[in-house]
Amino acid sequence: MLTLNNISLTIADIEILKNITVEFFEGEVIGIIGKPASGKSALLHTIAQYYTHYNGEILFNAKPIRVIKKRELAQKISFQPASVFYNYYLTLFDYLLSSRIPYKTFLSSFQPFDYEIVNKYIDHFELQQYTAQPLMLLSTDTQARALLAFHFIRQAQLLLLDDPTQHLSLSSYQKLHDAIIRYCSTGKNCCIIASQDINFLAQTVDKFYIMENGSIVESCVPADLTEELIKNIFGVDVFITRNIYNGKPNVHLYFEY
Repeated sequence: MLTLNNISLTIADIEILKNITVEFFEGEVIGIIGKPASGKSALLHTIAQYYTHYNGEILFNAKPIRVIKKRELAQKISFQPASVFYNYYLTLFDYLLSSRIPYKTFLSSFQPFDYEIVNKYIDHFELQQYTAQPLMLLSTDTQARALLAFHFIRQAQLLLLDDPTQHLSLSSYQKLHDAIIRYCSTGKNCCIIASQDINFLAQTVDKFYIMENGSIVESCVPADLTEELIKNIFGVDVFITRNIYNGKPNVHLYFEY
């Protein structure tokens, strides 16, 4: 589905990404973890073509991504930069409906399916009571859910989420987890999540890629997370227990009292 061949990126004479070669497949939920400034967000920005001055090659369904037209690319890849709206004055409903613009032909109206998919995610993220309100008046949790709903509504084959749990309440964590699992369960879509929230990722992703100094240095499945590995990544001592419902790891910090 998505292949990165020897991707490097330099910004202001600083090498941000270094010789990244990796492949992602349909049906996968992937977590990208690492220390701050390890290159996680830059990798997503590069895949989404926010950064285009990289070296190397990105293939989407075996086609060089550089030759895919912007409209077609917007149908294939949806990218959610952390906490960014393009217009805070829009009502929530108009903002969500605008996610379907890449599928809309010039001067035509939105189709019934467009409204159907918008309403589906309004219901899923429990946004019904806010649809007529401007984005600027919404709470941070509601804004975060709206931003996430926008990118699921796009129905792109590849969903890129950058720090998606930022500003979310505990109940919203569950909504996001369920949306991601359902989105990729068809076997046609892929979701790549860059985040520091290792516990959310451990409960959600199929595989971790670990970044350090702009490179992918290791990969593992959630079941293989160890205290030593996390100490090496984040420089903190932790202990790991298992979720009693699904057996997946829960990572705990040591707090001094």
